[in-house]
Formats: sequence, C-alpha cells, structure tokens
Amino acid sequence: MEDAILSLENQAMERWRNGDPGGFVELSAGDITYVDPGLASPIIGLENYRSYMQQVQGKIHYQGSEFIQPKVVTLGDAAVLSYNYRSSELSPDGKILNQTPWNATEVYFRRYGQWKIVHTHWSFIHHKLPESLEIPIPVQMSQQEYPGLLGEIMALESAAMERWRKGDPGGFIELYTPETTYFDTGTPQRLGGAALRAEMAQRQGQIYYDVMEFIAPGIQVQGNMAVLFYRFFSTRLNPDGSIASRIPWNCSEVYVRSDGQWRILHNHWSYIKGEQV
Repeated sequence: MEDAILSLENQAMERWRNGDPGGFVELSAGDITYVDPGLASPIIGLENYRSYMQQVQGKIHYQGSEFIQPKVVTLGDAAVLSYNYRSSELSPDGKILNQTPWNATEVYFRRYGQWKIVHTHWSFIHHKLPESLEIPIPVQMSQQEYPGLLGEIMALESAAMERWRKGDPGGFIELYTPETTYFDTGTPQRLGGAALRAEMAQRQGQIYYDVMEFIAPGIQVQGNMAVLFYRFFSTRLNPDGSIASRIPWNCSEVYVRSDGQWRILHNHWSYIKGEQV
C-alpha cells in the first residue's frame, strides 16, 4: 500500500516537473483542500484547484526531482505521506544551476477503490514572511461554535494552543503519538522521535503571544484518520492593547483515533505566503 501511494505521487511529480500539473489534478478528490506558498487562503474543491493549476500549465520545468525520506502511514482507507523534496534546475552538462527545498504533506483517502489526495500542504524549507501581506479572512459576528468531530478536535487543538502561546509546548506533546512527524518554518527537515522531542524542549518558555485566532478551520475524515486545517494569527499586543505584531500561519494537523482518543500523527506549519530564504 505504501509503495502504491509513493508510485502515484512520483508519477504525478514527473508530469509536474515537465510542465503538466494534470497528474495531481487527476489524483485529487472532489473535496481537495490545497495550501502552497503562493496562496493567501487555501483552495477548496476540485474545480477551483483545476483552475489554479491551469495557470501554471507549461510554465514549470526542472530536471532534478528528489524525494527525501518519504514516509507513508496508513490507517485503513486513509494515509498520510510526508517528505522533504528538492527540485533542481540543471545545466546541459549536469551542473546544478538552482535548487529549491520543500516540505510536503499529502493526505490520501481511498474512495471507491482508488487512492485520492484530499489535502495538500507545500511550503519552503526555512522560509520567511514577506514585508507586507494582504489576507482575506471571514469576520465572525458572534462566537464560533464548531459542530461534531470538528468541534471535538478543535477543543483539543485550542487547549494545546492556549498552553503553547504561554511558552508551554506540553499541550501538543501530550497529543502526539510515538510516530508523530513535524514540519515548520525553521526546521531543516521533517522531525520525529527524539529530534522532535529535543526541538520541543528547546521551545519551552520561548514562545509568548497574547491573542490566538483560528481562521475558518475545516476537517476531512476517513475512518480513524482526520486532517484538520486552518489559518492562524498569533498576535502580540502593546501595553495599551493595540497590535504590536501579527504572524499569519497555515496549519495542517493529521489526527488519528486510537482507543477512543484523537492524537496528532503529523503537523505541518508554514507562514502564509512564506518566501524562500
């Protein structure tokens, strides 16, 4: 099963690097959600995704395509594929002219016997925010209540984030499974195991902000796997209550249910419109 998913991803990537995004479009489900560094808000739905991809038809060409430590975790009819990726432009004599390093998360669900991508999150490794940014966001006029499973998982996410914003990563650590993997803006590669624990230990007491905003969270579910995605603002205030700084994020969290409890299997954080360093 893992080999089958890797094969699908590689076939689509071979078409992509030769200017044809159609492989990923054909592989995507009708309810695909998609995040990449060029977007201020996620793309939702296959028709919107197809229109977005048509804009790059014939415009992307590179020779070197490296999947670095791809990992597939399957759970019934659901799977999460994560990897670091390096795209390289080569000269005719094979010398590297330009390389771009990426973090990639793909969530696949098997529907009607076929594996389909339901969520994609791409970001540059070591990326930064642009100087300025315009982000369209919905404005809620009343307290937002999330129904069903979205509400259950958002309660877990919100409680962990409340601890995180006060310098305590323990809320998220307690939600992690032993197999949890992690991407964010500064990690040089996907982290897991002892490396992830060490990273979280370094962040203890280092992160503080005053206001947390979850923007339009959504969820996609297949059996005992759920992918939660949202945009997020972490905001610091001046003593007078005015905004000192605001950082905009994309977040994808893959949760799995075991023994009746939802736990995080994979995280992917990136800056909205993050630029390569």
